[in-house]
Parts: sequence; C-alpha cells; structure tokens
Amino acid sequence: MSWRPFTLTATALCLALSVPGVAAADDPPQPDVQARAGTQAPAEVSGLDEPARAGDPVAAAREHLADPRYHLDPADLVPLRTVVDGQDETVRFGQRYRGLPVFGGQYLVHFRKDGAQREVTGAGGRFLTELSVDPKPVVTAEAAAKLARSRLVADRHVRATVKATPGELVVVPRGKGVLAWHVTLAGADRVKKRPVLLDAYVDAHSGRPLFGIDRLRYEGPVTGSGQTAHGQAVPLNAYQRADGAYELRDRSRPMWNGATGEILTYDAAGADVQGFLTPGIPPGTEPAESPTPVFGPQHTESGAVDAHWGAGKVYEYYRGLGREGLDGAGGTMQSVVNVTFMGEPFANAFWEGTKMVYGDGGADFHSFAASLDVVGHEMTHGVITHSAELVYLGQSGAINEGLADYFGNAIQTGALGIPMSDPDASLLGESLCKTLPPAECVFRDLDDDRNAVEDYIGVTVSVDTGGVHLNSTIFSGALWDAREQLGAGFDKVTYKALTEYMTPLDDFTDGRRAVESAARAAGLSGRDRLTIARAFDRHGIRPGWERLIRTDSKVVIDGLTDAFDPPGLTGDRYVVTNSTADAAGPTSILTGRIGGRPATLSDNAQWNWLPVTDGRRGAWLSYVPATDSIQIRTRPLDRGAPSTVLHDSQGYVHAVAISGDTVAWSADDPATGETELWLKRGAAAPVNLTAQAGVHGLTPSISGGRLAYLRVWFEGENDHSTPVVRDLATGKEVVLPEVPPAGDVPAISGLPVMTARHVVWLYDADRDGRAGIMRAGADGTGSTPIVADGPQAPQTIYLDANDQLATISHYPGDFTVTNENLLKLLQVPISGGAAAPYSCNRGEQLLFAAGEGGRVLWLDGTAADTDLVTRERAVHRC
Repeated sequence: MSWRPFTLTATALCLALSVPGVAAADDPPQPDVQARAGTQAPAEVSGLDEPARAGDPVAAAREHLADPRYHLDPADLVPLRTVVDGQDETVRFGQRYRGLPVFGGQYLVHFRKDGAQREVTGAGGRFLTELSVDPKPVVTAEAAAKLARSRLVADRHVRATVKATPGELVVVPRGKGVLAWHVTLAGADRVKKRPVLLDAYVDAHSGRPLFGIDRLRYEGPVTGSGQTAHGQAVPLNAYQRADGAYELRDRSRPMWNGATGEILTYDAAGADVQGFLTPGIPPGTEPAESPTPVFGPQHTESGAVDAHWGAGKVYEYYRGLGREGLDGAGGTMQSVVNVTFMGEPFANAFWEGTKMVYGDGGADFHSFAASLDVVGHEMTHGVITHSAELVYLGQSGAINEGLADYFGNAIQTGALGIPMSDPDASLLGESLCKTLPPAECVFRDLDDDRNAVEDYIGVTVSVDTGGVHLNSTIFSGALWDAREQLGAGFDKVTYKALTEYMTPLDDFTDGRRAVESAARAAGLSGRDRLTIARAFDRHGIRPGWERLIRTDSKVVIDGLTDAFDPPGLTGDRYVVTNSTADAAGPTSILTGRIGGRPATLSDNAQWNWLPVTDGRRGAWLSYVPATDSIQIRTRPLDRGAPSTVLHDSQGYVHAVAISGDTVAWSADDPATGETELWLKRGAAAPVNLTAQAGVHGLTPSISGGRLAYLRVWFEGENDHSTPVVRDLATGKEVVLPEVPPAGDVPAISGLPVMTARHVVWLYDADRDGRAGIMRAGADGTGSTPIVADGPQAPQTIYLDANDQLATISHYPGDFTVTNENLLKLLQVPISGGAAAPYSCNRGEQLLFAAGEGGRVLWLDGTAADTDLVTRERAVHRC
C-alpha cells in the first residue's frame, strides 16, 4: 500500500473576534490559525502572546492545550521531550488513543520565557480528533508477523532469510484510524550485500499489511570501506585502561556524567553485520584499542580513527546548537566499524536507531567514516530519531534524508573550513574514493537545482521506501540555497524547525511551513525570511505543487491507496486492488470498463488483494483472521451473483490465474516450506502439480485451454527454473528445455505468460540482472528468443503479453537517482524487433497488465501519488 501523507489545508483561518465588527487600527494582530484536513486540531496556531503558568513546562503546555480552540483532550497526550533554545521552550507530546500510541501523532507547544515568566507564542502539529477505533485485535500478533513477512518482502530469496517478530499495537492515523500490529522484519539481501531491517505495520482487524519502513538509514548505493584516508593527523580523545591499553573511548566531553555520555568506537573485527541490527552492542564486541596513545595503521584501515574523530566533530557541532549528544540528553554515542556481510566486504554504513555501523569495505573505497559529511549525515538520523521522528516513508522520509544531508554537509564545511563558495561544499560523499576520482563517489549534490514540479521522482512505496533518497535534494536543496545566502547562522533556524516545529508525518509543504515558522520565532528580519521563501519557491515547494506535474496517459482511477499488486485486464474489463481514499478502510477489489466508472467487486470487509480476471469473472485473495487462512474467491464482473470461495489455504498464496471454471494458484506448504502449484477445474478437488519433493511451482498463467507455470528445483547448491505448459483438456505437460547458461551456473527463467498461440517468458542466461524474452509455441515447442539476453538486454522486472506484443517494465539506465532511470514500460513485437518506450511519464511504471492490441493498464507514480492509467499504443519516442 502506498503512503499518502495528510495534506495541509493552505487556507489560514482567523480566530473570531470577541466583539463583532471591524477591528480598530490599534487592535493587536490576531493569531494565525492554519487548519489541517481530517481533524479539528489546527496544524499551527502562531502569533500568540498569552501568559502561561510558571514552573513545569509540561504542565503549562497541557493547561494551554485545554483551550477549546485546539479541540483536543490533553489527557490524550504523553510528553516526549522538552527543547530549550535560549528563551524559547518547546514541549513535544505524542498522541495516545485509548492508551495506544498514534503513529506519527505529535503536538507541540511553544513558549518564550523572561525570567520566571512564561508566554505561549504558538502551538501545532498533528493530532487526529476524528479517531474511532476498536482497540481489540482480531488478528493475532503471530499471524500479523507471518503476513507481514509474506507480503512486504517481495523477493523470495530475501524472504527465506527474514525473521518476523511481533511488537506492540498502535493506531495508524488513516480516516477514523486503523488498529495495527507493529512487526519487525530482519534478514539479509545477498544480492545487494546488505542486511534487511523493516518496521512493518499490519491491520489488526483485517490482517492487511499496511506498509513497511526501512529502519536502516543507509547513506545510499555507493560502496566504501577501509582506512582513515587523506593522511590527516587528527587528535583523538581516548581512554587508558588499568592494564595500560588505550581505547577509543572519549570521556572528555561535558555530557560525560561519570556513568554515561561518552563517545565510544567499537571494532567488530570482521563480525557479520547481521549481529548489529538490534539495539546496543552485541556481547564480545570490544572497543578499538591500541597499546599506545597512537592508534596505528590497523585502525586507519578499519575506519576506527575516522569514525571516532568524526563522532567528536558531530558532537561539537550539535553542542554549538545547544544539543547534548544525539539524543539531546547526553546519551552515549556509539559507532561500530569493520563489519562484514556473510564473509564478504560490507560496503555501506547506516544508523540503526541506536548506533552507527560502518562496513569494512573493499579495495577501491575508504570506510564511509572517511567522509565527515557522511558521518554527520548518518548521526543526524539519530538527532531526528530523538526529535521530530520524521517517518522514513514518502515525503516525510525525503525530508528526513534531506535534513541529514544538510547537516552532514554543514558539519563538514565548518570542521574543515570549506567555504560555501567552494563547488564541492554541496557534495555528499566526495571523500570516499580510495582509487577512483572523487566525483565517482558523490551520490548527492545539494546544489542540483531540483524542482518538485519538474523533478519529483514519482515512486510508490515499493521503491526506495517511497522515494526517501530519490527526492531528498528537493527539500535539502531549498535549505542549502538559503544557507548559501544567509550563512551558517541558518543552521540554527533549520535545527529549530526540526526540533520545535516538525512532526513525524510532515510533507514538503509542512516542512516549508516549519522552517518559516522557526525563522519567524528566531527573529529573522523580513528580508531574510523572504530569502527563505524564495529558496523554497525555486525548488517548487508550494501548496498544491503535485497537481502541476504533466503526464501522457489517461487516468482510469485517480489516487489508488494500494500499490502492491498489478491490475488484471482482459478486453476492456479490469480489476485492481484499492482501499478507501484515506487508506483506512478495508482493501477492496474494484472492477470496471476502461472509460467507465469503477464498482466494488469484492463483497466482504476483509483484506482483499491480488485480483485477476478472464473478462467475465474476477478472482482474488481474501484473508480470514478467525482461521488465519487465505481464501481464493471468485465473482462475475457484472456482480450478478455473490462471491464464492474456491479454496481455503493455510499457506500464503503468491499468485492466481483464472479462465472460465479453471483456477490455478501457487501457495506455500506450511509443512514443507515449498511453494506448490495447484490447479482446480470446476467442482473437482484441487490438484497439486508440483507434489514431487524439492520441486516448486510459481506464477501460473492460463489462456487458450493451456496453463503455463514456472518449475523451480535444486541440484546441489544451484537452483534451476524453466516454464511448463499443461494442456488442460488432456493433462499432458511439456517441460520446456532449460535455457543454456552463459556461465558456470544455470540460467534463470521467470514469469511465463500463456497467450492463445504462445508461451512467453523472461530468461537471464548469465544471471547479471539483464533479461531477454523467450517465446515458444503454445504446445511448448520451438523455443526462440525475441529479445536476446546479453550486455544490451533490458534490466527487466515484470512481463505481460498477448499474441502480438510483449510488454516489460525495465530499468532504462543505471541505478543513479534520476527520473530517467526509474522503471519504465517497453513493448516489443512477439515476432521480434525493436523495443519501443510505451509512455513518457517520468514516474515509476512497475506493475501493469497488457490488454488487446497495444493497450496497457498500469500503476503510475508520476503525479506524486499512485494512479491507475492507460494508453492504447506505445509512444515510440520520448
């Protein structure tokens, strides 16, 4: 399901005057009240000058919020932290609903003190007044964990490594609210050579996985490891033990209180990164140590010197802004260097939520700790965790990343004396390269001049957690523009916005308002505040900017709130998954004709997903919490009869295909862990077509009286895969020959599509991620490539086809952060020939269905949300 942030209502409302009539010229200015859609609690009340009680700021804030203008009960607020900035105080509360945390619900009260006297200057945030949630779960925590793992980890190889651990109940603020289980998903991605750690949320009433948030705040795709590069001699605050050895343990800072508040750097000594995904330091991991105060080449090579020195610089910078440590309370700052990934170099770094982790890297790159802007970036995630808690998803996640970029570069320019006029001042990661030119290591530039309307990369939550890295420089660029004109003093305004005005679910418009409010509270002149406003304007961040993005497709359904499944399409009839506009209601199956109005096909209030259609009937999956099972349901598209249950599965169902009275599906066998391919015809009992031990069946497709599916099996350590074609009338199966490999391991085949005259599938002969397209006759004979695999083959993700055209989604370039390199649709004739681009929309074009002729129906992320769109033919040129 895609995340759709709550939208700020731009119209400012004025508080009603106590006396009707025209205000006198000498009347004091009235407070400015900005409303927020979906709640009575204001997004912001500014311009206040009202007395508040002395003493405890939390009590004073609660008393102020009892005013009817806020429409909230202070008893539903739990104090999170109080920020003191000179005369300014900000009290941050977290919302609770019937004792349960409200995801992203926070409200803030701003004070100004003069000695013992205190005045309220403003308040605001995100408090949902319209919640109405049954706090009793229907789905068990264990079932929620299983569903989150099956649904939110798409790659089956990664899913095999993932452990799902259920946590607490929360209320997700969508519509009237959704009761949800928090589930932690931890595993490993061997292809990307990185650990996986997701915070997932599952509807506790329906079982529907809502979304997953990457907990690891990675720096980006750049690899790096090694030594303290650049040959700079730096001072290190160390600690001498009783046995005479020295540790990278800094207790010289003001935050050290005799028990905590140190800066501590550990050497993992090559331990696997999987052991460092949980809070704290694993037993047996020791601080980096040396027999003398000089930490030698091994600590240069491991990254320990850079990590320790850099952490000290981060501490000094934030202390200059009035903050003691990352948590603001003088808590210990921990870094771990020299980790590996499954015995190989780990070429990345991340903030896990409690500590920094740096990999041991490889031959070409230094440790990520060797670039101070990267150290500052990652540790700033710790500051964000302990302040606004910006959710790492969509626009709020892009603000999170953008702030980390901004402060990381600000820390480096200040510590190294780099002037803002230096063309490298805005670059992030330029110091990582060991053997390559510095430009090869840069993965973001805050001076890239990106504009939200022109350059926002429209992805769903299936990519980069909704674009948290892809869109970060739109927001950080506006901040950096302001810093280039106002100087380093603007850091104080940005920090004030983060810690005193931002809340977890802020979008770009909210973020702009927070910065402008902080500038006003900090007493910046009107001229300086105009500079800030113009910086945001240059980057396109204005209310309603999303509506200005251009597309070349026809919208079938605007603003889908579920983006995990491809639509189904036969003729002009389609089926698609969707939820309510606020994403709070049950997930339904919609159906309609292209150009007509959609209607709801599913007739229950459960979690429904993965729809398919043969043009007359639709089939889909429906979760039953009471039995922790998944039903396969079917219903006529004209809705002339209620839905019927064709099968009830205790294992997770991954794919479904339907044609007339024949339905096929792939589902996990809870007893063996294998994924089996099942076939059901009419009233007959379903038959397991892959009952042989060690054989898996995936991705069924039915057309013209034949079923195609993918057969997967293992021989030793190697997995094999090839399509199978089954004649539904005779039961005869043809196992197509495996595609010859181009290396020492078997080729990969995938996603077979059955058409009336052909079976079409993807193949990767050398397993390099580029895939060709293979075609065979409907009887399984005459295999021939229509797009050859090789260095020029597309980087293909998904396939669908008819008897004339095959359509794929592919990465058109490398994996850098550009609109041009997002997944795009291509079409190629089944007979072979050149592939043509299908649409010039700049956003993600991942999940789709091919109809008759050249028609394609797809989920498109271009317009800063997820739309169901269509075209009739390829554009051929963009």
